[in-house]
Amino acid sequence: MLVVTPREPSFRLARAAVFAAACVSVSVGGHAFAGGGTVPLTVVGLGGLGALVMAFALNGRERGAEVVLAATIAAQIVLHQLFSWSAPKMGEQAEHAHPFGMFLVHVAVAALTGWWLYRGERAIWLMLRLWARASLSVLRWVFAVFHQPLPPVRRPVPAAEPEVLAGREIADAVSRRGPPVAVFAG
Repeated sequence: MLVVTPREPSFRLARAAVFAAACVSVSVGGHAFAGGGTVPLTVVGLGGLGALVMAFALNGRERGAEVVLAATIAAQIVLHQLFSWSAPKMGEQAEHAHPFGMFLVHVAVAALTGWWLYRGERAIWLMLRLWARASLSVLRWVFAVFHQPLPPVRRPVPAAEPEVLAGREIADAVSRRGPPVAVFAG
């Protein structure tokens, strides 16, 4: 039976690959859309490998929004610089006009992508927690159906009931209905 744990390398690698693919796709698309030129495939691959390594190093356990957002923004900044250095040079006027605007677009898109990736991470971790809880009951059911019945659950036996004093009356018992009547001294 395959047991998936958060520290299993294949599971970490799959999550890191999603992170890297999202960061590189958004960065390449934004870079080309903003007029930064086409980026050579070798540079795209190098950027993707860098994002993959960073994500794999960070995803050994569940991370909060601040870590996922910071990692995404850092990856976008590094990818922006890498793509700007490697893309074919544009005209001199456009080259001086675009870097700050493109940098802001990278940061804004990184924040949106980071939030999206964070929500995906939370969903995966929730599914893992639910799977861990459910797996025991599913295994008990499978064991009961396909193997032999599980021993019954033993419940504590209640103590013997106390002796009932049937037929005895308490002579001094007074039964009144309603609130007590106030006594006025006059």
